[in-house]
Amino acid sequence: MRFFSAALCTTVAVSLLAGCSGNSSSPSSSMPNGIGAGAQARHRVATLAISKLPSAKIGQYRLHNVATSWTRGIATAQFTPSGGTSWVYPKNNTGNAPPICGNASVAVNGLGSDQAGDVEIPEAFDGISVYAPPFTASSCGTLLATIPDSLGQAEDGAAINAASGTIVVGHNDGIVATCTISADSCTELTSPNMYPDFVQVAMDVNGNCYADGYATTTYSISLWVYSGTPSAPCTGTGVEATGFSETSIGGIDVDNKGNLVALSLGAPSTVTTYSGCATGACTVLQAAHSITGESIYGHVGRQGERYVTGDVTNGTMEVYSYNAATGVGAMLYSFNNGLTCSPTDPCEAAAYMPIAQK
Repeated sequence: MRFFSAALCTTVAVSLLAGCSGNSSSPSSSMPNGIGAGAQARHRVATLAISKLPSAKIGQYRLHNVATSWTRGIATAQFTPSGGTSWVYPKNNTGNAPPICGNASVAVNGLGSDQAGDVEIPEAFDGISVYAPPFTASSCGTLLATIPDSLGQAEDGAAINAASGTIVVGHNDGIVATCTISADSCTELTSPNMYPDFVQVAMDVNGNCYADGYATTTYSISLWVYSGTPSAPCTGTGVEATGFSETSIGGIDVDNKGNLVALSLGAPSTVTTYSGCATGACTVLQAAHSITGESIYGHVGRQGERYVTGDVTNGTMEVYSYNAATGVGAMLYSFNNGLTCSPTDPCEAAAYMPIAQK
């Protein structure tokens, strides 16, 4: 991925475009590619000029008309510290059509969707925004709520029922939390041995939640599993799973067979598919499979036949074939019409809406 500035984080080797782990509340773009002795003492020598993120939304972008009943598509966003855009694209965008619509958003790394097609957007220090379909040029979804989040910089989210249920949120300081619209707040989960760095999250239809990040015990990537039920997701203390092995952090998702799909950031990035992770013992179904460019976040489509990622190298959304038995396959197409990605303000997030369902 792109460097933001060598002066911002002198220990930076690769970027997740979310923060230098300093004391400033401004997101930047950097993270270490490992947390060994050198990376643990991350230098705090500079911060961005932006001292805080704006809290006000700046309106909707109206692009082109679609049927008012439209509810399905692909969501993405641009990471911009001072205010960017979250876009919704057609589900089958083989013709590189422009986005259906977009909403103002702040410093979005990853985002998620649920079974209803609602979109959960962690806006760094600006809260967790939840939009419900339909998404049209005249109304880019209904903003159900923006949940306050005081636990640090939120950078990824997942849910099965965001409107009336639980949203699991990963932060860039080793914190996993559950947030609800009804409580209008977020609560930190217990995650033993999780290093204070970037965390990606997922939730399955049974209410189990997952988070991947660095472990303090091994200084390598690990997976935490939080048991739950459909009516009470993520109620347990996080337990590190066995059999999970990734070379770098990256987005995770659960397909319609309950398999965990994990990205590892790299050039190129890789995707690995695991079964059995809900039990705390992962088994590799598909070994690390290289995809085009550098990607951080990816999600499986509703019918479990497609996988979408945001390629930050090429500034495109990429769609791959997917099969629960064999994992990610060949890239089918990519699109970029209407995206304004750049090396410092990339488009990382990529999610089908709704999510894969059983």
